[in-house]
Amino acid sequence: MRYLFPYYIMVEKSGETMPKPVNVNLDEVEMNPDRVEIRWGSKAVISRVFSVKEATVTKWIADMRDNPQFREYVINPSHRIVLINLDGFEEYVRWLQDNRYRRNKSK
Repeated sequence: MRYLFPYYIMVEKSGETMPKPVNVNLDEVEMNPDRVEIRWGSKAVISRVFSVKEATVTKWIADMRDNPQFREYVINPSHRIVLINLDGFEEYVRWLQDNRYRRNKSK
């Protein structure tokens, strides 16, 4: 069993608040991104969440970078890592649907 360092919760004891240590078992913590609410994801995560191929995600990310309305939803902390905001990507996909024949023009 792996344990995270103990953190403290506040417990009231005879009128004053005292810290009480609590241990967390890291094996019981859910680390599956499908079950945890996430805000940012890689191309693989976006591909899995939206059920599209990674090549399509790459093409759409390039379009998002070119469009000032969606540029803020794609960040590159390094030259190899790209992070995409899931809410922003969903907004972009809905924008694609609404502007199917009017590329790069806002409504």
